[in-house]
Amino acid sequence: MLRESFHTTHSQGKKVDITKGFPLLTLSIATSIDALAVGLSFGFLAVNIAVASPTIGAVAFAVTMIGFILGKKASKLIGKRAETAGGVILLAIAFRILLTHVL
Repeated sequence: MLRESFHTTHSQGKKVDITKGFPLLTLSIATSIDALAVGLSFGFLAVNIAVASPTIGAVAFAVTMIGFILGKKASKLIGKRAETAGGVILLAIAFRILLTHVL
């Protein structure tokens, strides 16, 4: 992500469609693993699923809508620099997680 933010064109010159083929399969497997982890955690913690599921859905919907609105407004101000900032933030999060587990 960070490297791509400094290139004006993609290496192959075409965009990847994540709604078809291998990228879709990969994303669906990742989502399934995430759902499995959450389900197991809820089972171990004895969480009331009838309350947790709608709460998670409502919060995810609200945050997604806020992200769409802010993203549309911020794209005019930030533009291409947003991809660089996102890459730096992801690297910082990964570094913090690494340090937490090492130290």
